[in-house]
Amino acid sequence: MHKFLTYSTLIAFATIALLSGSKTARADNYDNVWDECKYITQCSMSSANSTVGNISTASAGYGALNDWRIGNGKADSVDCGTQGIGTVGLLYGYRRLTGAGRSNADLDGKAKTALSAFFWSWVRNGANQVNQSGRIGFVSTASYDTSGNVVSKGGGSAAVTAEILIAMRKYCQYSPNGDGASYQSQEYALAHNMGNYIVNNLSSWTVDRSYAVAAYKCLANWANATGDTATGTYFNGQATTVSGWLANAQDKGTWHNYYDYLDGGGNGVYNGNNIDQTGFSPYEFNARSGSEAYAAQVASWWDYGTAYNGINLTVQSGAYAGGVHQGVPTLSTKAYPGDSLQLADAEWKIAHANGNLNNQYNQAWWHYNFAMSAVGSGTGSGCWVNNTSVDGFVGGFIDWVDTGGNRPANWQRFVDTSGYMIVATEELAFSNQVDWSY
Repeated sequence: MHKFLTYSTLIAFATIALLSGSKTARADNYDNVWDECKYITQCSMSSANSTVGNISTASAGYGALNDWRIGNGKADSVDCGTQGIGTVGLLYGYRRLTGAGRSNADLDGKAKTALSAFFWSWVRNGANQVNQSGRIGFVSTASYDTSGNVVSKGGGSAAVTAEILIAMRKYCQYSPNGDGASYQSQEYALAHNMGNYIVNNLSSWTVDRSYAVAAYKCLANWANATGDTATGTYFNGQATTVSGWLANAQDKGTWHNYYDYLDGGGNGVYNGNNIDQTGFSPYEFNARSGSEAYAAQVASWWDYGTAYNGINLTVQSGAYAGGVHQGVPTLSTKAYPGDSLQLADAEWKIAHANGNLNNQYNQAWWHYNFAMSAVGSGTGSGCWVNNTSVDGFVGGFIDWVDTGGNRPANWQRFVDTSGYMIVATEELAFSNQVDWSY
């Protein structure tokens, strides 16, 4: 069972946490990962989730991961890119648990079913794809009825396609179903066509380009593993080119950040005069090296700097210290556990690359500890549902908390946040980098 600790394990985690700069040793990290892995499986439109019932594995919705838990048997709010993030978290988290002997039969069945359903069914179903003269992309959003039929869906998205391609590569590497090699062989053609779609449709947005660099590198590694070295060389070249474009989006003024996008003249633009997590995405998704000097500047600015109207990007003091604003100034009254976990990921990578310059490991823990605060806590986000007191479903993070202590409805717990939590825990607690581009 996953709920028991030895004394030596407690001491080990306490030591790791203190050396890493966290405020205190928290609950057992394996237990935390177990709960989030289980939560992700409960967002699956498959038999991993008992509320779904029997639907055809050939239906478009089979294997989809709802944005939030499925409480009514249908995946009615699917942001298709967040599924990729959620499955990457599940792959790493379940691997961590099984390696330590900390899973059990219940999670074994649910994790394997949810992952198989997503990668072998949802990803391969043409109803979830767009075909652009043989280049295959994925729709941005979708919703399904209780039989798994499409109710609505958005248009194709290069960014979403990149997120899913990254997840597919991780399934080749870390599938718990013993089918990673088979998937690598059988789905290489699809992955190649997805890479071509990204090349043909990539926007100038910094976050989209960050996903693309990671996806190109994943595809290059995939191609090389199958013996297609020419394609591997091509997509490594694409990754280098787009990473260079990202460098052109660095704001070298008083704000040490990345612009949201470059306009037609190559000028940096902050969309709607607002700052968001675009600024650290190149380091989070391994699209730029954390060892470059600019990375440390970005990390420091996000920790202590101010943007529009002199507003800090990170809450500096009080109950929500360490919390990250999703946007400044438009969302500056709210702190988000998801964004905080993402910045923790980025800063851990930067610290790992530059030798912990300016004590960035400590700052990563600062953001992580804010997020990892259970519902009802007097400090931190108070958004983490690690008990059954909210709605009977354990796991997930309520989306935000504002300066007045208000939070949205409890169902607003999004599957990618759970994925980001597992990724950040893998790095901060277990000192293992999650390289999105490998």
